[in-house]
Amino acid sequence: MKKIAVTIVLLGLLIGSSRAQGPQPDKADFPDDFLWGVASAAYQVEGAYQADGKGESKWDFFANTIGVTQFTIGEKQTANVAINQYDREQYLKDIQLMKELGVNTYRFSIPWSRIIPHGVGEVNPKAIAHYHLLIQDLKAAGIEPLVTLYHFDLPLALLQQGGWLNRESVQWYKNYAKVIFENFGNEVSHFITFNEPYIEFFVANFLINPSQSKESANVRYASEMNNVHHQLLASAEAIRLYHEMNLNGKIGITFNLSPCLPFDPNNPEDVEAVSLQDELLNRIVLDPVFKGKYPEKALAAIQQYNPGFQPSKQDLQLMLDNQPDILGINFYAPAQVKKDDNAPLGVSWMGNNTDAVKMANGPVRPEELYNLLMRVKNEYGDPEIIITENGASFHNDEDTLVEEKVADALRKDYIQRHIAAALQAKKEGVKLKGYFVWSGWDNFEWVFGYTERFGLIYVDYDTQQRYPKSSYYWYQHFLNNRAMK
Repeated sequence: MKKIAVTIVLLGLLIGSSRAQGPQPDKADFPDDFLWGVASAAYQVEGAYQADGKGESKWDFFANTIGVTQFTIGEKQTANVAINQYDREQYLKDIQLMKELGVNTYRFSIPWSRIIPHGVGEVNPKAIAHYHLLIQDLKAAGIEPLVTLYHFDLPLALLQQGGWLNRESVQWYKNYAKVIFENFGNEVSHFITFNEPYIEFFVANFLINPSQSKESANVRYASEMNNVHHQLLASAEAIRLYHEMNLNGKIGITFNLSPCLPFDPNNPEDVEAVSLQDELLNRIVLDPVFKGKYPEKALAAIQQYNPGFQPSKQDLQLMLDNQPDILGINFYAPAQVKKDDNAPLGVSWMGNNTDAVKMANGPVRPEELYNLLMRVKNEYGDPEIIITENGASFHNDEDTLVEEKVADALRKDYIQRHIAAALQAKKEGVKLKGYFVWSGWDNFEWVFGYTERFGLIYVDYDTQQRYPKSSYYWYQHFLNNRAMK
């Protein structure tokens, strides 16, 4: 068995060295203040889910209750331990790996349920002290923090009060943001209010609790728009609060964005479906934030099954008046769109992938990152942009650990080509300010548990040992402006 695994790794190395890899990006072409980093999310890496007075989060509940009784997360897995990064002894080792990598910024999230265990009310001083120390430890290593306030993990106590469907959620979040800004606003120069509202509601909620009929799927999908709307309002309120407090950094929001392509370019129905899916996936969040309105086709499709969704002029003006200083973009792949009568609202993209070697998130098309960045520049007011996530997990054996090494040639190639695409867009005027690989480490990947690996660093989940992969060493050489030999 070991001999077979070694053969697989050698083949991976041969493929990685022989395939056409496109242009070689040069770090010298980026400014000195460009943000280079890796990204994570608290629930996916921290573990210690009951430590130091932490409250239960939505995802604690999903993994420990729903995941045991109703829906299998990964292989009935939880993030109760994850990669143990709440533990200071462990995270100091991981900071050292980041320092050796050469990144100057680390994007991580602070979980609401640690800071305010019941979502509202008493603040947890142990949690405040923990993140103060983490930030100090990062800075001591020459790494600046980029903090996400909310990455899917709503306190369970608030979920039980309706969660984001409850209009009061806007005020709940604003109160939480105020605590974060008061405690960390002078230590952190970049904040992200929310990560991927679309994925949390239109994807994860459906994977956790699949609909039983087409009609119920349509109604559920349309009702999720209320959640998204309230998060966009909460983000605008937090942005306004941040600036009212005269903090000196920048604050933004992160969207997952995917250019939409027809699954079958020769199928007129797939071609026609692209415009609706683009509105439902991309414009549904970009348009209200940057243009003060929802896109017409998507709005009509949602209101057909959720007629009560009638965003007010005041709500839309609030978003328009409090636009993000920076737009975070999570890009993995374009969406290959099908006309699909069995999918919510008649269109689908999840799971559609025409590539021979399957990446978990879709087809590998670095040129679509360039197209996306140019589109945002030209259609949405030329905002400052940070690529807050970009990474890959492939459905093959490339993440096999052999003799304490992982030869992930496909991931290395993926990162290289996407950085090159981002550089081209920057050269053509996109205000690109940073790039973050998802992720620094293999970790708990939400509904997929530990069955998907995205890390630059391999994690043995049984021993918590870390093993940098080939992609880590390529990124390290790039960041140190040295050719990979």
